[in-house]
Amino acid sequence: MSATPEKESDIFKKYLATRKVLIADPSATSRSGLFRVFQDCGSPPNSVILVNSYGQAKETIKNIKPHIVITEFDIDRRSGSGLDLLIEQRQQQPKETKECLFVIATNNTSQSAVARAAEEDVDAFIIKPFTVETVRKTLVKAALLKLKPPEYLLLVEKGKEALIAQNYDEAEKLLEQAVPLDPAPSLALYYIGMTKFARQITEEAEGKYNKGLDFNKIHYKCLVGLYELMGSQKRHHEAYEVVKRVSQYFPANPKRLSEVLRLAIITQQYDDVEKYYQAFCNIDERDDTLVKYVCAALVVCGKYYLGTGARSRAMTLFQKASATGTGRANIIKEIVQALVEANLPKDARDYQKKFPPEFQTSKDYQLLNFEITNLEGPVSAVIQIGRELQKQNIHSERFYEIMIGRSQESSLKDAVEALAYEAAKNYPDKKDHFMALAKIS
Repeated sequence: MSATPEKESDIFKKYLATRKVLIADPSATSRSGLFRVFQDCGSPPNSVILVNSYGQAKETIKNIKPHIVITEFDIDRRSGSGLDLLIEQRQQQPKETKECLFVIATNNTSQSAVARAAEEDVDAFIIKPFTVETVRKTLVKAALLKLKPPEYLLLVEKGKEALIAQNYDEAEKLLEQAVPLDPAPSLALYYIGMTKFARQITEEAEGKYNKGLDFNKIHYKCLVGLYELMGSQKRHHEAYEVVKRVSQYFPANPKRLSEVLRLAIITQQYDDVEKYYQAFCNIDERDDTLVKYVCAALVVCGKYYLGTGARSRAMTLFQKASATGTGRANIIKEIVQALVEANLPKDARDYQKKFPPEFQTSKDYQLLNFEITNLEGPVSAVIQIGRELQKQNIHSERFYEIMIGRSQESSLKDAVEALAYEAAKNYPDKKDHFMALAKIS
């Protein structure tokens, strides 16, 4: 027999008595409405914390460690979403996950579908505008599921524990028993797929993930499982299509955006990079890894467009890369090198000025300056700068190629020979190359 409504409210009141609650919503009306629900249901007044921003919510999760979190899906488009707060809570309270409640509030039906697709992690969602009674019923139902989960969830949990313990036979047995107990068993199928993957039965693992997606086409864990499987097999194009689906439905975060950018470059989907750059611009908390990936992706795309003759588009991407990577000498170096290779000395000079002062005495800077001078001429100036670099023992393979060529143009036979032998000494694996350039048999 199921509990009567009176019994359910008593259970929920007891559940709330010892639990801290966080309500994170930019809308004062929503915050006060949700606060009233918890008050009516029996939460102690000092146990409910109200915040209006992602940053405040993140700090509260870190310092207070609430047992119940209700957050607006789009709490802050620039800093993070409600699902990012979910990740934060799981990281801060990994052992208490089974006891914690995480609820998404949204007025967008597509976002509620995304919340539903995050199945195991999001316990419930509330559609705005809401009534006090609707919220109360949603919270009571979610709490009772935590306290008395159905057989399906119990079997999935036991199967997951067996999987973690590497008891794969037991895990599969429990999870297969769970499948027929739910009309949309995507979660059970995901963990069966994980078990198959752990046993390196990858074809069957892929089949289970896809079957889970048949029930819910944007099931988060099944998509991630499929992406990781394809990535492990270096099926980059297919992995990119999957991670694109993930990024389409689930809010961008630094880790996922880095992965998408990396795969976009590997699969040469250059037109997509500018779109992901816009997503990057909407993220306030950008870690160093993400900035590095974004700059690298913009530079690679710029090089590609230079190669196709789309100079204007390439220069736009280089400008974005240099602005994003302000102070990063390696980014400017890549841009200058690309412009040199494209025979654009004026543009290369312009970007050379963007190097931070401390880089301008480096070997790399002086070699780039030499290469730009080689494009601008005259030959005498190139040779003069080259000889100065030789005295400082500053060189590269390209340096010797240029110096040998320019010395030949100037009919400096002895210099050509000396340069070839010096180059062969410094780069012995390229000896034949330099001797051929100098026409030494």
